[in-house]
Amino acid sequence: MTQMTQMLVALFMVFGGGNPSGLPVGVAQPAVTMSDAWVPLPAAGATSTALYATIENPTMYDVYVVSGTSEVAATVELRDGDKPVKDFTVASFGSLELKAGGPHVLLGGLKRTLKDGETIELTLTTDGGLAIKAAAVVKAR
Repeated sequence: MTQMTQMLVALFMVFGGGNPSGLPVGVAQPAVTMSDAWVPLPAAGATSTALYATIENPTMYDVYVVSGTSEVAATVELRDGDKPVKDFTVASFGSLELKAGGPHVLLGGLKRTLKDGETIELTLTTDGGLAIKAAAVVKAR
């Protein structure tokens, strides 16, 4: 490799050309996070509940949430209103509010009775395999 080629490759890597985050090599990508997560306490005998939260995306790329898991539910389904959806888009430098009547997560096939005030763990996953973890508080309505 010639000296000129080496210099061009080095510049390419330093200024983000070889780094999908667009940040210089060695600079950490900001984390996509979930905050204010909570779950309505299901009625006695109910087998499902919802998860509400805000997903923050401080990155320069849109994020596509495609699935989820929780230790308390057999299924974790992405929904918009009363319809299942294949993904949620969280815009670059933006956020997405998961709320009643809008985009939210349905926890189905509850494996045990949830208690008011307890915290449950949940992980949402993006199409790129990024895990977005949250601790959601169960709240009586």
